Amino acid sequence: MRKVLGFMVGGLWAAACGAATVGEGLQPEDHWPQWQLRISTVTQPIGWSASLEGARLGLGAASVSGDRYFDLGRVGDGGGLRATGALLFGTPSQALSAPAPSGEAPVLARPSLLATPGTSVMDHAPTPYLGMGYTAWWARSGLSLSADLGLLAQGLRPATGLQGSDLLDRMQLTPVMQVQLSYRF
Repeated sequence: MRKVLGFMVGGLWAAACGAATVGEGLQPEDHWPQWQLRISTVTQPIGWSASLEGARLGLGAASVSGDRYFDLGRVGDGGGLRATGALLFGTPSQALSAPAPSGEAPVLARPSLLATPGTSVMDHAPTPYLGMGYTAWWARSGLSLSADLGLLAQGLRPATGLQGSDLLDRMQLTPVMQVQLSYRF
């Protein structure tokens, strides 16, 4: 748990240092507009509670994603066709449920809340994800759309000592299809 939090804090610190040197309201220069990095977290209540007021929240899942946008199919104010690679911590279904980006501003953390407590992030091995997707957003209306089709490589345990074909035999490729429609007001 401490390694995951340390990695996330380190990433946020590095991004803040890069933005702080630019000035003018801490707006980073956009040298590579086709690349995007996302760190997403999903929180959940610790223990059962009738309301979330005063409840302690814990990290339910997290993901570190990198997107490469192509200059194809851009509709609205931004987005387009993209390739995505990610490392998911916790249950993959929770890690993938974090909201998709919807704007041109750099996004490092997109908190979300799940209503039921579950297992710890550290109860599951990190799961790699690779896929293709499409994102579009319209700033005036607050509407955004994101659709993904990819593969999760489950069953990878680096500590088992398996190599080559033994590792491939134990690995399970799980197809993932995800569509998100969001509206901000």
